[in-house]
Amino acid sequence: MAEERQNVNTIRADDGTTWVEIASCGTEDEANLLRGFLEAEEIPAQIENVKFSMEPINFGTMGEIRVYVPEDDETRAMELLRHRNAEFDNLEDDGETVVTDEGTADIDDNAESETEAS
Repeated sequence: MAEERQNVNTIRADDGTTWVEIASCGTEDEANLLRGFLEAEEIPAQIENVKFSMEPINFGTMGEIRVYVPEDDETRAMELLRHRNAEFDNLEDDGETVVTDEGTADIDDNAESETEAS
């Protein structure tokens, strides 16, 4: 799960908008999910990837992927993230339950996948 930040970073855009860091993620996939969650709630979000990888040797990465929202949306975004994290923490993990931002999902094992349907 994304971590709430203690030392808040800000970015000032050319249009005068101040973007505030609200979370730090370990992977780009997690950051994209978080951005999608916020955008579904009509909160614009941006990702800044400050990870560093040594190529061609890959023995790990350093840094983080930061998620930003406009300063005017910071309070609402943080409330949504706290609520989302609390909901996640209260789930009983049975190892087979699929969870989405809308709650638990029922999976039909006999359903045709989208690639099979095409």
